[in-house]
Amino acid sequence: MGYDSQVSQDSENFIIRIIGINVNKEEISVIPKENEIEVKIADENLHFNSPKIDMENMENIIADLKDKILTIKAKLKPQMLPKKPKELENIEEKLYKEQKEKEKLGEEISKKNKEIEDLKNQYGMCLRTIADFDNARKIWEKKEKEIKKYGATEVVLNLLPLLDTYNAAFVSYKDKNLSEESMELFEGMKKIYERLIHALKEQGLSEISSVGKNFDPYEHEVIMWEETDKFPEGMITEEFQKGYLYKDMLLRSSKVKVAKSKSNDYNTDSF
Repeated sequence: MGYDSQVSQDSENFIIRIIGINVNKEEISVIPKENEIEVKIADENLHFNSPKIDMENMENIIADLKDKILTIKAKLKPQMLPKKPKELENIEEKLYKEQKEKEKLGEEISKKNKEIEDLKNQYGMCLRTIADFDNARKIWEKKEKEIKKYGATEVVLNLLPLLDTYNAAFVSYKDKNLSEESMELFEGMKKIYERLIHALKEQGLSEISSVGKNFDPYEHEVIMWEETDKFPEGMITEEFQKGYLYKDMLLRSSKVKVAKSKSNDYNTDSF
């Protein structure tokens, strides 16, 4: 603690002057002793000889001493107080500015972090939207391929009864003695049928082979069983209605008769 002290004594007064003191009243203690007065200011002690002090009036002297010390403190002029070094003021000012800049920078960082978080959320939403759009695109592309591939399925399916009519007519007129006029009509129908079946085959229609083939539950439908030893078990002996494939899809299965051995019980449940 920095201060200057001056002590003087006349015939009636004991005077203490302390310059530069900066303490509270509670931090000042005055302790009278036999030949001196000990004044304790904060954590330092000052000793003053006091041979002329009347110990009986010591309480008044102590109170007056405290008042004088505080009065001296109150009357000190600002220029008399110790000043901070210029360098220290500059350092404090610099630290203050740095602290403000740090606070401002912290606010900017928080703001930027929030903006980054918002951008991340927007980016995530964009990714999900893109993924949904890509899935929808793939579904539509698949549908489009199916439409292109099987789009004529209903048309071809509706033409099958017409093909059945032609096939039934060919079977009916086969090996019959027809007149020249009927033969011309038959040949005309045959040409129309050939052109029709050719056009449908170009679109992907194909007939399912049946007679002489082994029964295939995917392509054939059993209408009748024939017990015979002339054909191997499971062989198709007769076709009642043609079956067709449209590209790689079964359009209609063939209705057939399948051979069944007379000597053995053939398991028809497998069909």
